[in-house]
Amino acid sequence: MADKKYEENVRAAAAGESRDSKNKFLTEERTHILRLTARILKCTVSESDDEFSTALLAVSEALDSYNEEKGAFWSYASLVIRSRLIDMMKKSGKNMELLTDPSSFSGDIDYDRDSADIKLREELSRKTAVYTDNSLKYELEALETELSEYGIDLFELPQSSPKSEKTKSACSNIIKRFFDPPPLTEIFKKKKSLPVAEMLERSDMNRKTFDRHRKYILTSILIKCGDYDNIGAFID
Repeated sequence: MADKKYEENVRAAAAGESRDSKNKFLTEERTHILRLTARILKCTVSESDDEFSTALLAVSEALDSYNEEKGAFWSYASLVIRSRLIDMMKKSGKNMELLTDPSSFSGDIDYDRDSADIKLREELSRKTAVYTDNSLKYELEALETELSEYGIDLFELPQSSPKSEKTKSACSNIIKRFFDPPPLTEIFKKKKSLPVAEMLERSDMNRKTFDRHRKYILTSILIKCGDYDNIGAFID
């Protein structure tokens, strides 16, 4: 069983290296993806359903970002599929309670940091269901719209999120320094981009580290600058 899982992980990692290998993988795994989608939704799904198309795209995304050293591919892909289905259901107004908890899938998941945006989406989506005034739902939609103006999608955040405690601390520090008197908010809003030079002067972060985590830093600042009280409650 362990050998089979290892072979699956190696195959998935190789499939993400080129378009042809990815298309071949997706074609060969269509039945697997269909069954996995039905299992997540706890209902029958056919290849003509939008849910299956969404899941297929989610697996394609998972292949692009998968690292075999960090856990089982299908466990990771299940998280991505579930998150994409949540997005689809939010937009269509369908009941998200159909979605099962990702912990029901077999295999070790070691993507706690790399899938931070996915987990945030899932947590916020669960909370959205109990907000009778829909305030959290509207905040999510507003944040996604605002991020799109800066060319950022929430699914890009894992690549720019800090991994080590040292880098997390550095990112936290530069975000805090952004709001030190005089805050750089007006420059940010006027330029529609981060005032990099001014921010670096206020911290000990180097330019290379800043560029690597730019989207993460910008997203955090947008949340703190905007009317995102509910989302902000989930973010340190």
